[in-house]
Amino acid sequence: MKKGKEFIFPENVEKEYGVWRDYTLKDIGYLALTVGAGLAFVAVPPYGVYFTVFKIVLVIIAMTIVMAILTIKPISSRRNIRVRDYLKTRRQYNASQKLFFLKTKSDSRRNK
Repeated sequence: MKKGKEFIFPENVEKEYGVWRDYTLKDIGYLALTVGAGLAFVAVPPYGVYFTVFKIVLVIIAMTIVMAILTIKPISSRRNIRVRDYLKTRRQYNASQKLFFLKTKSDSRRNK
């Protein structure tokens, strides 16, 4: 019996266009948004030396977290799966309705 045409997609195929290294336009947008928010946060008063250093450290920590989320691959053998995709899939699964099968009373009596 003849099967229909079979399509094989390699594991490293992505729908997004890579701009620089493994970063996409969306990733660059997230990065620019974080940098903009960080600069706005540093520009807000008070301007004391300790406050400014504290704000800069907070912005650096925020940038590090954003870059880690954009860069880390939870499955090392699959380069096209990113942390945000993995977390999005888990959140969707946890929010979805689960289907449970319960034994009827007549089935539980028969099995004893």
